[in-house]
Amino acid sequence: MKTKLYALFLEDVKKDTEILQEMLTDEGFDLQMDIVATESEYVSKLKQNNYDIIFADFTLPNFNGQEALELAKMICPNIPFICISGTIGEDRAVELLKQGATDYVLKDRMERLAFATKRALEAVVHLSKFRQTEIELQTNRRLLQTIINNALDSIYIKDTKGRYILFNEAAEKAIGKTASEVIGKDDRYVFSAAEATMTMEIDKKVIEGGVPITSEESFTLIDGNVHYFNIIKCPMFDDSGKPSGLFGIARDITERKQMELSLLEAKEKAEVSDRLKTAFLQNISHEIRTPMNAIIGFSQLLDSAEYPDERRSEFTTIIQNSSHQLLSIVNNIITISSLEINQEKITVTAVSVDSIFIDLLALFKQQAIDKNISLHTKQQSNGIIIYTDGTKITQILTNLINNALKFTEKGSIEFGYIIKTNNEPAEIEFYVKDSGIGIKDESQAIIFERFCQADKDIQQTYGGTGLGLSISKGFIELLGGKIWVESELDKGSTFYFTIPYNPLSENNKITSKTEPGLNIKTILIAEDDDYNFRYINEILIAMNVHSIHAKDGYETVEICKSNLNIDLILMDIKMPKMDGHTAAKLIKEFRPDLPIIAQTAYALEHEKQKYSGTVFADYITKPINREELKYKIEKYSKKNNVSS
Repeated sequence: MKTKLYALFLEDVKKDTEILQEMLTDEGFDLQMDIVATESEYVSKLKQNNYDIIFADFTLPNFNGQEALELAKMICPNIPFICISGTIGEDRAVELLKQGATDYVLKDRMERLAFATKRALEAVVHLSKFRQTEIELQTNRRLLQTIINNALDSIYIKDTKGRYILFNEAAEKAIGKTASEVIGKDDRYVFSAAEATMTMEIDKKVIEGGVPITSEESFTLIDGNVHYFNIIKCPMFDDSGKPSGLFGIARDITERKQMELSLLEAKEKAEVSDRLKTAFLQNISHEIRTPMNAIIGFSQLLDSAEYPDERRSEFTTIIQNSSHQLLSIVNNIITISSLEINQEKITVTAVSVDSIFIDLLALFKQQAIDKNISLHTKQQSNGIIIYTDGTKITQILTNLINNALKFTEKGSIEFGYIIKTNNEPAEIEFYVKDSGIGIKDESQAIIFERFCQADKDIQQTYGGTGLGLSISKGFIELLGGKIWVESELDKGSTFYFTIPYNPLSENNKITSKTEPGLNIKTILIAEDDDYNFRYINEILIAMNVHSIHAKDGYETVEICKSNLNIDLILMDIKMPKMDGHTAAKLIKEFRPDLPIIAQTAYALEHEKQKYSGTVFADYITKPINREELKYKIEKYSKKNNVSS
């Protein structure tokens, strides 16, 4: 198959043209040739057509081969150029080759024409391949450089002496030095002495061992923080197989490392929490079953006729005490659950601190007498009023005094407060001091944690759920304060807690006088449960107070409209037809001065507070304590006037 050849021949002698055509055709070329004799024709053809080869006579009138070569180099530099001449000398021919001609053929040796043509065409093919390869290499180098510089990981290359010969942009950002600063230097310029020694030892193992090494290394970077890296180092070799350096990739795994540490810490905390909760559940099961056993057992004994009245009275006392113990456990569980889910709220009102202390002293006086323990209180001043959540302060102190009584067998318990106006901000510091068993130093850090007690022996000896102090801590933190303990084993403990000191006014004091007020003779009991009504009614009978029963909110409103002799209402919140809250609002519209006390089974403080200071004068929680109910009724049988 003939090789197609499209040629341009610069020649003014027709015979020479015919010879060239004949020789190329005889050599197997399928020849198409344009013939020109002048410079203008030559230039025009070069611009119009894409030739495979140019043949040019060196000597023409007004034009020569050297000028033709220069024009070809400008217009179509990649087309092979063969000079054909009968007069050109060897020196001139070599000069043409240096200037860019592909070959030359003398007219008296035209047998070289076919060979020169084939060699010129092959040279074009090879040159084209070389240039394409060079373009591809340049493209690949640029692409590789772009990839390396845009990589998120630090990438670098070192020689056998540990000197950097490549340093990408990610490495620059991490180290805080540019590639131009680092290239040619080793790690002693980049890292601290200890870090440089460590990484250079690993580099040596990679280069001398000839195998990749993966490691985790830490470095102090430009931000001043320690960063952790997962590093892969691979040896590099020259063409003879000798080590030429190493290639390294370093990935910053600091965030992952911190997450792993956080997960490990969380796992350890979860395991501790699980152990504590397991122990708590075992403990709470025991704590609940113990009073339940007494309640059920002694209730059954009350039915037996073989026991005298004094023994029955003793059984009744045991049942009552066990019920109070059980109720305390349930309340603690509900409260700690509320704290866990951040549902516990604070209600700030004007609170008389001394009144709280007087009430607490009265509440715990009998317990202290029964244990032959001296219980007393100290206050810094009289009549102080502060803005805080009085209910929570009372519960915190109740928990601390209960603990003091539990762990004190002899001696005394003192509770009080100190106002610290020199502190910034000002604080009021409460304390409960006892002469009890004390707490080990190592246990003092954990006693405020949920489900924790100082040690197992204390739990086994004294009982309890381990929730009281954690509840107190939760309340104190809600109030913006803190709690701590100072204790010495076998010598007693002092629990302190602070809250912000927000006085109603400076040197504000309370004086109170009591004068006759309402004489409560008739109480309306709004209660849909017959047993609850019967219990409340029995208490009122003993107080010589008449009662009226309403079984729903609607009936309560109607009775109040028709009976103006009602002095007080005990209003159950959850009733059929109309709830107690709605009924109370309707009654207040036509009896605004009638005191209404809410009966609520809601145990959480923020729920109970909904029924205090609104349409209700007060509230009492179920199960209703007889003494508390009597206290509430007596409270509204009088008017307490408070002046400042």
